[in-house]
Amino acid sequence: MRNTKYCVNNFCLYDYRGVEERLSDMEAKGWRLEKAGPSLWKYRRAEPARVRYAVTYSDSASWFNPGPTEQQQSLEELCAAAGWEKVCDWFQMQIFRTANPAAVPLETDEALRLEGIHRSMKRNFIPVNIIGLFLLLFVARSFFLALFTGDLYGMVRNNATLFAASISVPAVCFQVYLLSNYFLWRRRSRRSIEDGGTCLPVGRAYRRAGLVMWGLVTLFAAAYILSELSGGGGGSALYFVLYMSLFYLLVFLVRRTTALLRGMKVSKTANMAGTLIVDFVLAFALIGGLTYTALNHDWFSGGSGSGETYEYQNREWDVSPRRDFPLTLAELTGERYDHISREVRDRGSLFVSERNYWEIALLGDGPKTRNLSYTLYETKYPVLQESMLEDLLEDDPVRFRGMTMFTWHYLPEDPAPWGAEAAWRRHIDEDPEDTWILVWPGRAVEIRFGSPTEAQMAIAAARLKPEA
Repeated sequence: MRNTKYCVNNFCLYDYRGVEERLSDMEAKGWRLEKAGPSLWKYRRAEPARVRYAVTYSDSASWFNPGPTEQQQSLEELCAAAGWEKVCDWFQMQIFRTANPAAVPLETDEALRLEGIHRSMKRNFIPVNIIGLFLLLFVARSFFLALFTGDLYGMVRNNATLFAASISVPAVCFQVYLLSNYFLWRRRSRRSIEDGGTCLPVGRAYRRAGLVMWGLVTLFAAAYILSELSGGGGGSALYFVLYMSLFYLLVFLVRRTTALLRGMKVSKTANMAGTLIVDFVLAFALIGGLTYTALNHDWFSGGSGSGETYEYQNREWDVSPRRDFPLTLAELTGERYDHISREVRDRGSLFVSERNYWEIALLGDGPKTRNLSYTLYETKYPVLQESMLEDLLEDDPVRFRGMTMFTWHYLPEDPAPWGAEAAWRRHIDEDPEDTWILVWPGRAVEIRFGSPTEAQMAIAAARLKPEA
């Protein structure tokens, strides 16, 4: 039979009534609070008893203090004299218990209680939530920018942007709710006290909102991983899983560092400095090391070649070139190539499929090569295709040291040779390049290939247009 139990803490710092009621109920069931951690509260089995719990606040309390401050010690002595036993503290919240039903309450002046709660909230809850709000707004910036500019494609062009927005937007709303809920509670409690009443109960809506938020985080994280795996983004999915695992490991190690320094009785300043140094070093080693590994091994490209390769003319070529290409150089030119390298890169999201095909072939014995590259963009939503085309056709200035050197832009061309509904050719300023964007219902293609003849354009159209 277990003698200890851990429960997730879903209370807010100012919900003293909820904490008192929960702890009294737990002890009546035979579980006494032993330690209140940032996320988990530890209970130890005890004889069921009817006891009272009371909460008060000490704004001098801190996780970084080597021990109780003078204010906390004075508070504990006063409470002990009144028959209250100190259980533990949770940030600035000080938790006491008593088996004496006649013990006097710890707080008798509701106005002072409310002021003490607000001082504690200003030291912990309010700044942390404001910082969290700005961080979430930074994560969701691409979504909000796309929303304000009407760039629908910018919001859903890849799964990372899509799901970052999907979770950060409700998270922003949750942070706003937390802050506004506290200030609304404080204002209403102040009015209640002025009318001769007490601080108002917080209610359970806060706890339900927290559970809903965690449920959304889990749901969207799972959806992101599955969407990346189904779309060929195994590297991105692996990075996300490892990143989150290392992040929680980092949080655990940093908290253990703080607890270790507290046990060593170092000063508050030294504890904060030591924790910050350990946090920086571990973040650099764990998160930085993971990111370096992912970039060095090209986890994010979604690219895949043909497997086994061999070397010829100082280049690597495919032993068995991929056969899943809609259009190949051999089909386009009618020539035979002995040395070929092919690669496919999958991007896009649940709403937009983006697949890039890249092929290079050696001309004769070399060293000259011929290249073919094209990207297929597909979506089932016409409004999304319009937004996608606006993004693809947007002017792209190339700058150096703040000066515009030249601008890539697309000019419309006759789509008939391509067998498309519309066609554009890319230009550098006024000079045309060998890059075209072709459009059919539900599909856009960006293709790069030398200077194709009309016959080659017809072959490309037949191979790349969507099936009827």
